[in-house]
Amino acid sequence: MRKMAFGFAFVWLVLAFGVRLYDMRKPQVFISTLTGGQKGMQATVAWLQGTVPWRGNPDQVHGRLMIADTNIEGKITRFSSLTLPKDWLDCRLWLEEGPDVLQAVAHCPGQAALRLTASGQSIPGLGPENRPPTLMSVLPLTWAEPDRIINQIHRRETAPSHPLLFLLGAMAMGPLFVGAYRSHKRASLLRGQPVLEGIMEETDKGSLTIRSGDRRVTVFVEDGEVLSVGIKGAAQVGDAMAVEGLRAAVSGDVEHRKDATFRGTETLRLRKGGVLVVGDLLAEARSRVLFTTITDLVLAGVGLALSLTIAMGWGF
Repeated sequence: MRKMAFGFAFVWLVLAFGVRLYDMRKPQVFISTLTGGQKGMQATVAWLQGTVPWRGNPDQVHGRLMIADTNIEGKITRFSSLTLPKDWLDCRLWLEEGPDVLQAVAHCPGQAALRLTASGQSIPGLGPENRPPTLMSVLPLTWAEPDRIINQIHRRETAPSHPLLFLLGAMAMGPLFVGAYRSHKRASLLRGQPVLEGIMEETDKGSLTIRSGDRRVTVFVEDGEVLSVGIKGAAQVGDAMAVEGLRAAVSGDVEHRKDATFRGTETLRLRKGGVLVVGDLLAEARSRVLFTTITDLVLAGVGLALSLTIAMGWGF
């Protein structure tokens, strides 16, 4: 189950990163004008963007005023946008300076000036209505890269969450949950006192003999389950070189018979729900199976967290 889950997870990762790489493509928008400035350790970039004019119906062309604040490392701290009139290609753009803020102003023909800060506010009275003001403490951009800032904001806006990716990721982790459930059921079968513990002596197809002190008990697997624990590879009944001389334990639902005619002859038949542990005793086997259950659950949880992170676009 674990190998199957890893295979599904690899396919899912290829698909998920393909989707996210498509989301991270360069913006297919037209930028008519751009301005910016820095003040202290902060920079502000503003621009007018819209749909590509020559690729769409003129009636469907629309534009937006965009403004973003970044720190000295180029990380966007906040940004906001505002819809522009249809004739946004004729709009002019400049910055206004306040005590602790830089504000973008878009002045479009026949329209009142549109003001916007990166926090989404509109602060009146910072400058003239129809012309750029004189900026006193704002310096030209030297360390901020406008193209990089535009691409980051575009990815945030055009890379929506993909719930289907999370669903597919959860399905890819399904084999791990199935494996954990089966391991948990096996661990429950190994709970309590064993029916028989001893050393395997003779094996045959479908049956084997276990020596426990003076007892020699013939075990028929039938509907039961053989669980290989503590040895490399899966030991199957009939593989004499693999199982003779190993420790063994029987637990679960069994049918026990003693032959009164031949003293000392005992048989155990494993029914559905019975288990034969090869390679270890019952307590150690249960500990190993519980560890497998916890490992599968942890791997499945990590897979779900990763799929949720990628599906929601966190960190992109």
